[in-house]
Amino acid sequence: MKATNEGWEYLKAHDLDAATRVFSRVAQADPSVVDAWNGLGAVAFERGDLQESLVCYRKARAAALARYGGEFPDRLPWVEEHKPALRAIHGMGLNYFRLEKFAEAEELFEALLRLNPADNQGVQFLLKDIKKKTKLWRTRS
Repeated sequence: MKATNEGWEYLKAHDLDAATRVFSRVAQADPSVVDAWNGLGAVAFERGDLQESLVCYRKARAAALARYGGEFPDRLPWVEEHKPALRAIHGMGLNYFRLEKFAEAEELFEALLRLNPADNQGVQFLLKDIKKKTKLWRTRS
């Protein structure tokens, strides 16, 4: 969707306020737009608001599941049609990883690998760190 693409461009430029405005506008207009929720989750993640990020990524996953009739297909190749669903699961996993909820992160990333065995998001590398309980983020004081 064109509007979410604009949000992703703002996010890449680290203009979090503009990205939030774009993604919020899209999500309010049509809550079924998975990438609007993914974008809001990514912005919250960048800001370090992991609880809000997780809420947004859960909404993205729920919207994605609704598009698939309540259940993901066996495989989700990395094509435009499926990228939003894959991003939602990935975002949830990153939040759990950053929150040091390693079991939850591992479960999501292993599910993601089953859905996308080509591993277009680099999940195998993250799983290695998760299994070692490696901290990739410094906690803020």
